[in-house]
Amino acid sequence: MPADASEMAAQSRVVGKNAVMALLQASPERVFKIIFEQDAKPDKRLDRIRELAESAGVAIQRAPWKKLAALAAQGQSADETEGGGAIPHQGVIAIVAPKPLLDLHGLLQKLQPQLAAGAWPRVMLLDGVTDPRNVGAILRVADAAGFSAVVMSKRDCPGFGPAVSKAASGADAAMDVAVVGNLTQAMEELKRGGFWSVGAVAEEPGARLYCQQDYAMPTVLALGAEGAGLSRLVREHCDFRVTIPMAGAVDSLNVACAAAVLAFDAQARFPAPNV
Repeated sequence: MPADASEMAAQSRVVGKNAVMALLQASPERVFKIIFEQDAKPDKRLDRIRELAESAGVAIQRAPWKKLAALAAQGQSADETEGGGAIPHQGVIAIVAPKPLLDLHGLLQKLQPQLAAGAWPRVMLLDGVTDPRNVGAILRVADAAGFSAVVMSKRDCPGFGPAVSKAASGADAAMDVAVVGNLTQAMEELKRGGFWSVGAVAEEPGARLYCQQDYAMPTVLALGAEGAGLSRLVREHCDFRVTIPMAGAVDSLNVACAAAVLAFDAQARFPAPNV
């Protein structure tokens, strides 16, 4: 790895053609998304960056020049931006995770020793959770409750910017994160790997109280966005559905709060066996 690549990978934003190209060549597994200026002129280096991103399976997005300029400023230090001397984005920005991202195959490979030994690894799956503060808080909950990983979709994940990092309080660098293209396909693959899926829902026929659910098994805990909840397909792929009863005026919890209730209930009542 080039001497400066590790420093670039530690940032949440990497700005400019040369820096983004070096990062893709050295550490593509850390790159969550590449954002190109939507009206950029034809450019050989931008074309090469696009080729590298596509070959590494990195998501590609286009945005107006002003949005890239705002993102570029977020990724630079006070010294770099002092006096209006911000580094120009040159039509491309990389959104970088604080640690290498996994695909589902990589996650299952990493969890295989636990599964083979009869342990109960637990994974959170986020369906439509796009608010970065909620994602950061959920990463923090998952880490504190002993979950092995968090699975998100490429389409919905907000990335790993300052809001996620602040809410996660370090858990964004500690937790394994798998980013997938299709959540229901991921659930099917996890099921083939030995996992059972528990979906958090509002009160509905067939759903049991959260404190009545058995977690003595490898578990995928599926959480949906506030308001919309779990999508129909994800809900249908759940083996079990659980609900948290509401006794007050509000009809639901913030998704990060619900994650905490469910995760610590599972951890307290069914601590993972020492294997």
